[in-house]
Amino acid sequence: MAVFSGLAFSFLFVLGIVCVLKQLRRRRNAQPLPPGPKGVPILGNVNDMPKPGVLECHHWLQHKDLYGPISSVTVLGQTFVIINDSQIAFELLRDRSAIHSSRPGLVFSCDMVGWRHAMAMCPYDDFWKTQRKNVTKISSTTASISVFDRVQEAEAAHFLLNVLHDPEKLFDHIRKEAGSVILKITYGYNTVPRGNDPFVDLATKTMVQFADATTPGRWMVDVLPFLRYLPEWVPGTGFKGVARRMAVQLAQCTNQPYQFVKQQMREKRHKTSFLSQCIQDIGSDTEKEFLHKWAALALYLGGADTTVSALMTFFLAMTVFPEVQKKAQEELDRVIGPSCLPVTTDKPSLPYIEACMLETHRWHQVLPMGLPHMSTEEDICRGYRIPKGAILLPNNWHFTHDSAVYPDPMAFRPERFITTATHKAETDPRTFIFGYGRRICPGRYVADNAVFITIAQSLAVFEVRKAVEGGREVEPKVEFEPGAISHPMPFKCDIRPRSGEHERLVREAEREYPWEESDAKELENIKW
Repeated sequence: MAVFSGLAFSFLFVLGIVCVLKQLRRRRNAQPLPPGPKGVPILGNVNDMPKPGVLECHHWLQHKDLYGPISSVTVLGQTFVIINDSQIAFELLRDRSAIHSSRPGLVFSCDMVGWRHAMAMCPYDDFWKTQRKNVTKISSTTASISVFDRVQEAEAAHFLLNVLHDPEKLFDHIRKEAGSVILKITYGYNTVPRGNDPFVDLATKTMVQFADATTPGRWMVDVLPFLRYLPEWVPGTGFKGVARRMAVQLAQCTNQPYQFVKQQMREKRHKTSFLSQCIQDIGSDTEKEFLHKWAALALYLGGADTTVSALMTFFLAMTVFPEVQKKAQEELDRVIGPSCLPVTTDKPSLPYIEACMLETHRWHQVLPMGLPHMSTEEDICRGYRIPKGAILLPNNWHFTHDSAVYPDPMAFRPERFITTATHKAETDPRTFIFGYGRRICPGRYVADNAVFITIAQSLAVFEVRKAVEGGREVEPKVEFEPGAISHPMPFKCDIRPRSGEHERLVREAEREYPWEESDAKELENIKW
């Protein structure tokens, strides 16, 4: 232990010298870093990072009043630039995306867990560009989106059936719907009709871990990389075991669905999917196989989780703001009528439902601070220096809750997105929430339709009410989980058919969209 203490002291001494030299070099530069809190010697602003349990967007928003629209903290030489002004975010992340589109190489999530190869966390390089190109083929063209539309309509109908059968498990049904769509499109995999599905559960667990692993400042090893090499008997190294468990989960999530498709193709039983098309059209040598499985993972996890958070947020809003639900149902009854379910092609005729979708996106984002960008070259912004290697954090939550842009921002008001004689539609929140520049989400059109069709069909047939316990209504708390990916905190609501006629409409949907035989049993023989 004494030897270790001596080594630690020597390391910190050398580290202190390095930090001092860095500071001296910075002083020679004409422009300062963006303002921020004063740090402590050597460690810098380690005490100014978000505390556990606090929404990061709320923590960083405090900087706007204290330091202005762009601020910074530095921890052991790593600079974080916090952007609390949407125009600065556009200036850096969209207009100068050539040098601000990479991702930070976080030791914990990227090196120890293995997220470095996932498209969301890849540095801006040729591997990322190829992944992006392949994913865009399936998620951004008119033909591919129409395929998603058909699958989404079927799974939305199955969602209604599941909610009718067991309304207490609303969140599980939301996850099932989102997972079923993306698994069918990506891997040609049919989920279990009712109850838990192994691949949906796998995606849910993996995305919880992704959110935990990638939160900036969450893991001390990202700040002090040498901690990775300490023996596990040293106090404070419990993160190493956590990383190993996460790495196993990620490996299964990457490899098992891929091997499912490969086995189906060998046996000539596969369904057309993104992955089967990649293997047929591009090939499956070792290098291409590696690319295919990570591109498929981007679709699998991105599509399976982002719409989940949005739809949970929507049902929370309907519970808290019943007057919105009434207006939406009035439009549905007037335009669609009681004899059929709305479909994607009805969107132009349902402006209030579309506004509900936009307000869901705005009211709380899946990624309140976006995903961190990293600068690959030094830059100057508003007289401040953005160092090469700086991590840029845009506060998307603030951009969509700025009262100067969105009056009464905490209220759920779809009307804000509808132009009338006395009101100009407010800024489309998709301007912010799907990312910026070269890192904009390639699946944003698919996500939009998933949220729209589920909102439309759910409100067409169901009424969402506050839960009743002991004869009294339970007012849900509007609270959201911290982390890179943010979901509503668990809440209770009461969901029931609007009438017997609406219940019949849900049951009849099973004839139009029959359940397909599940592929889950095939996984018992898949080695990954």
